[in-house]
Amino acid sequence: MAQRADLITQTTKKPDLFSDFLDDFSPHPLTGDIVRARNENSIRQSVKNIILTNIGERLFQPFIGSNVNLALFEPDDQVLVNELMYHIQTAISNYEPRVAINNIALLPTQDYNDISLNIVYTIINSQTPQNLNLILARVR
Repeated sequence: MAQRADLITQTTKKPDLFSDFLDDFSPHPLTGDIVRARNENSIRQSVKNIILTNIGERLFQPFIGSNVNLALFEPDDQVLVNELMYHIQTAISNYEPRVAINNIALLPTQDYNDISLNIVYTIINSQTPQNLNLILARVR
């Protein structure tokens, strides 16, 4: 005779190792709760926030950030590219311990008013590389 436990099918669910709120604090359409970013998306959002934050911008955490936005008003040359790569590498290695950076590529766009940033990284204890693409643009 079958017991009740035999009739219930067990589903496999990927556990949430990392979670965070979305940047825009958008509510879930059905429940009204704040939607969460999970696992890879949470880490991608964290890396993006670290890169786009200026040093001194966060209250009570004045050293977090990369100062990339301040360098966008400088002339575009190899010195600027090396400086940006250094600041991005340092900020991510200091403030995001879950990530190991594989490659950082900075390319000016066709109109030379913004920079395309491509970061390839791997999450610690994972084999698949993750990719983050950002457009760093000046705000006039």
